[in-house]
Amino acid sequence: MSEVSLQHIEKVYPYSEKKKSNLKVTDEGVHAVQDFNLNIKDREFIVLVGPSGCGKSTTLRMVAGLEEITRGELYIDGKLVNDVEPKDRDIAMVFQSYALYPHMTVRENLIKPYLLTKPGAADAEEKCMALLEKVGLAEKKDEYPCRLSGGQQQRVAIARALMRDPKVMLFDEPTSALDPQLTGEVLAIMQQLAAEHRTMVVVTHEMSFARGAANRILYVNGGLIAEEGTPEEIFGAPKTAELRAFWGSGFED
Repeated sequence: MSEVSLQHIEKVYPYSEKKKSNLKVTDEGVHAVQDFNLNIKDREFIVLVGPSGCGKSTTLRMVAGLEEITRGELYIDGKLVNDVEPKDRDIAMVFQSYALYPHMTVRENLIKPYLLTKPGAADAEEKCMALLEKVGLAEKKDEYPCRLSGGQQQRVAIARALMRDPKVMLFDEPTSALDPQLTGEVLAIMQQLAAEHRTMVVVTHEMSFARGAANRILYVNGGLIAEEGTPEEIFGAPKTAELRAFWGSGFED
């Protein structure tokens, strides 16, 4: 099972002009995420879209345990995990910045973090090579990240996230730093993961990918879920004026 439930989740930061954007501001601070309610089913693929600074990435980081939850409850497979360490949530997150270790080879970037969570695991080498084959980079196993293209580095980051076979995979704008050709490489891997029916939550600006792969799309604005539905509903028949304006104005991330 890989079910995730966000119940009345909120994130409040100390006030600053930098974080203000279009978010709610009170004496308590800037409400980056407010009363966020979402139930993610096992093997469901969710996509979050919305304007810059609307709370998408903050929400992902709270699910991963990288941001403290101000209020509300987060459950994974029925277990309250608000105070559970990120390494113990069985969730993997892929960032827009790749976050590879520059002093390690591709192979080491996969194996060494895995052995930190599973010391002495006998399957590390086999899993590593199988995943590098999956992302088309087996021949690059002894290269350092600086010798790879951006698309190749992101594929290594995805393979590293898969090493622990996590219950849930989170992707935060994984193609935003890539040119169109390299973006295609990464989206092809993500499309394959979606076809494997993994539980995934993705923040992306690649709307053709979202439309073709997602089970549900959530339009987030001002730290709230403003609208949600199937790709057909969100793209073909948006209910709110703000979502229609978002599509019409050329969204930003």
